[in-house]
Amino acid sequence: MRLVVVVAVRACALAVALWALVSRADCAFVTRTCLGTNLFSYFTIHSAVLMVLALLLATLYTAARAAEPGWLTGFRAMATTYTVVSGTVFGVLLANAELFGHLFLVPLSSKVLHFVLPVYAVADFLLAPGRRRLRWASIWVSTVFPALWAVYTLVRGRMVGWYPYFFLDPALVGGYRAVGTYALGVSVLILAVSFLAVAATRLPAVPVRSPHGTLRLRRHHP
Repeated sequence: MRLVVVVAVRACALAVALWALVSRADCAFVTRTCLGTNLFSYFTIHSAVLMVLALLLATLYTAARAAEPGWLTGFRAMATTYTVVSGTVFGVLLANAELFGHLFLVPLSSKVLHFVLPVYAVADFLLAPGRRRLRWASIWVSTVFPALWAVYTLVRGRMVGWYPYFFLDPALVGGYRAVGTYALGVSVLILAVSFLAVAATRLPAVPVRSPHGTLRLRRHHP
């Protein structure tokens, strides 16, 4: 894969992701039809922002022809995991909307964040060069942010009477035991996707090519 192609594709993906995030934020900052604090409580928004940061850093390293550090591969793996989980959960909710008694409006920006971005994130993680081999223990690290987000969401929800997802609202699902069951299911999904991401780092990396042949990225030594 040529270096210029990797940078160009990532730049396009960044532009599309940023457009989708800005479009979703219109309700808070343009039309003022929603609270900004509510908008930025959605896990989808957090995962998309993390994905944008991961892609931006990866693009900078690739453009500089520098080897990707291990921490960045770990960051990319986590961002990819969260983006895929967000899209999967939303897809399940969308497919079973009638059973849950909810109506989901899915504008183009939401489709990009929930469906297009996860597919691209997986493709980038598998096909783009530079990823490093991750330890299996990093799988558990991927649960830290979702756990902190869940605590924040439950505490804030109890204070303001609003939850970003119905399955986190004890009043709608029949108490905190039911909330815990849903949370356990999502946690298992996060661990499963994170396992696949770490396993993917053990696959052969895609070589980077320049017009003059195969290119080895520079490694920085301390």
